[in-house]
Amino acid sequence: MAKPQVTIYSDGGAKPNPGAGGWAALIIENGQIDEISGREPNTTNNRMELMAAIMALQALEEASEIDFHTDSQYLKNGITQWMSGWVRNGWLTANKQPVQNQDLWETLHEALEDHTIKWHWVKGHATSKYNNRVDELATAAREQFEAAPMSAPAPKANAKADVKLYVYSTMDYTAKMGGWGVTVETPDGVKVYAGSEANSSDNQMVLVGCARVLEELAHSPQPMVVYSDSEYLTNGMSKWLAGWVKRGWKTAAGEPVKNQVLWKRLQTATQGFNIQWEHLEKFEHEHSKKAVEAAKKAVERAGNTNTKI
Repeated sequence: MAKPQVTIYSDGGAKPNPGAGGWAALIIENGQIDEISGREPNTTNNRMELMAAIMALQALEEASEIDFHTDSQYLKNGITQWMSGWVRNGWLTANKQPVQNQDLWETLHEALEDHTIKWHWVKGHATSKYNNRVDELATAAREQFEAAPMSAPAPKANAKADVKLYVYSTMDYTAKMGGWGVTVETPDGVKVYAGSEANSSDNQMVLVGCARVLEELAHSPQPMVVYSDSEYLTNGMSKWLAGWVKRGWKTAAGEPVKNQVLWKRLQTATQGFNIQWEHLEKFEHEHSKKAVEAAKKAVERAGNTNTKI
């Protein structure tokens, strides 16, 4: 039986740090939005980020398939990169030191069981209305006032274009296998592409998938829309790329751009197209769902092949 599809946004923080803290989560299921939040009088930013994730997962009534969005690298990296090692080492770091906030990490580890989760990092205080909303809720909880109701956003007009791409990526963190799926909708019909790579990441896979498909398509000046649930992709191409190129592939902070080789490949692949980049909070369109399914099957096939070998 298929697991329920759930989208979660969470946030937390303390001011000062340490000091009074607040956490919040927004849970979207079956078109319904639930908001939860809480406060602690003496805590830290990291503990509030962990508490927000814990409370969101514990609020679910059954094992679910979750798209989890957070602006906390501490939370995302802790789960996707560090936790397996901590558990293996008896909750000690690679330097044999006790894991900080071990009590909450252990609780979160238990809360993750049974769920299938895709983790998304989103830039804080940026364009995501739901990420901004949980920031508002966490601040309200910390400062002990009631947040105003979330205003209903104006419906986004469907972008007018003859060609539409739906780009999705996923990761099996246990197997360290990434997958991507892209649905291409044209006046001539619909085609689905997919692929997988070992030792990759969500961000790398979404760039690879988008570049790979654009390289397959015939260049045309006609309008094209690329939809993705990855703000890393959509913001990168629509907002950050020009600055990176101008600075010699350095970020505004002067650091080398991560995944630079893939960004350059994607930049080259877009030449000759007239592309509009659109972020989707949820992949609910029938064609976007095909991209999701293709990415997941690509990872499964790769995992089965590796097992047989």
